Amino acid sequence: MQQQLKELLIERLFLDLEPDEIEADTPLAEYGIDSFLLLELIVAIEEIFDVRFDQSDINADTLRSINSLQELIQAKQSPS
Repeated sequence: MQQQLKELLIERLFLDLEPDEIEADTPLAEYGIDSFLLLELIVAIEEIFDVRFDQSDINADTLRSINSLQELIQAKQSPS
């Protein structure tokens, strides 16, 4: 899933990076991703991974890095 997320970041946000240049724990802000780009990313993640985020899911901790995004997606995919 991390590879998918990295490719999604690059493709949807038009980042001039290769997937292996994105570290899973590095804050996304360090790649120039701001709040507007994060909104684009959230829409793309919902579409690709077939999940729906609640407003309470979207915060600085869950949107911090590839790892935190992966944890959020996995939590949403798990049966309640």
